[in-house]
Amino acid sequence: MKARQIKTNVYWVGAIDWDRRLFDALIPLPDGTSYNSYLVQGSHKVALIDTVDPTMTEVLMAYLENVPVIDYVIANHAEQDHAGSIPQVLAKYPDAKVVTTPKGRDMLVALLLIPEDRFITVSDGETLSLGGKTLEFIHAPWVHWPETMLTYLREDKILFPCDLFGSHLATTDLYIANEGQVYEAAKRYFAEIMMPFRTSIEKHLEKLNGYKIDIIAPSHGPMYDKASFIMEAYRNWVSGPPKNIVVLPYISMHGSTQKMVEY
Repeated sequence: MKARQIKTNVYWVGAIDWDRRLFDALIPLPDGTSYNSYLVQGSHKVALIDTVDPTMTEVLMAYLENVPVIDYVIANHAEQDHAGSIPQVLAKYPDAKVVTTPKGRDMLVALLLIPEDRFITVSDGETLSLGGKTLEFIHAPWVHWPETMLTYLREDKILFPCDLFGSHLATTDLYIANEGQVYEAAKRYFAEIMMPFRTSIEKHLEKLNGYKIDIIAPSHGPMYDKASFIMEAYRNWVSGPPKNIVVLPYISMHGSTQKMVEY
């Protein structure tokens, strides 16, 4: 399979799950979802940013079939839908190292039984040069798990935030094509997954103000080529108390249902 180019030597190599209708055994997926993985090729080293759900491992490996070397697997998040294919990638590339936070290493060792000598742990703000491509790692605990980090590609100004800014939306569009559709899906995703961590998210949004971001490439749903679209939405969603407003549609032939609704 041919990878989809985002920028020079930056590619999407993820998987689209058209048929999945339930997430985390709880959350309805009316529009399916995607598991986005990204390949960044520098002049000296190659990095894979996140992997895909284990049910889609074969799709990822098909994209990597003609990739001779991967030096680093960047694990922004230890949850299975992003980290679950790491063992297969490490088997194909025996010299590759998993780059993650110290907490991420501990969780991946426990969850996926990855040997400890396959890890490189990074601190907040630490960088990794691939040769003409520099990855900066931004620790973001409790967005939405304790080990979470974001990865920023300095030269191309791309933020890879894993679950943050995601949307459960299966689409062949690399970038958002319908802002209204993506806004609704992203808002639903925030409400169902991210809202309990809104205080932490608000703090990390402030942290991201110090970065020039041209593209946001989340691990679910399409990418944002206008970063302000989703960042402004998140700032609105996390600020202040939740609004106690709902839509209550009804039909009342004789007025009795209307009286109950208005009561």
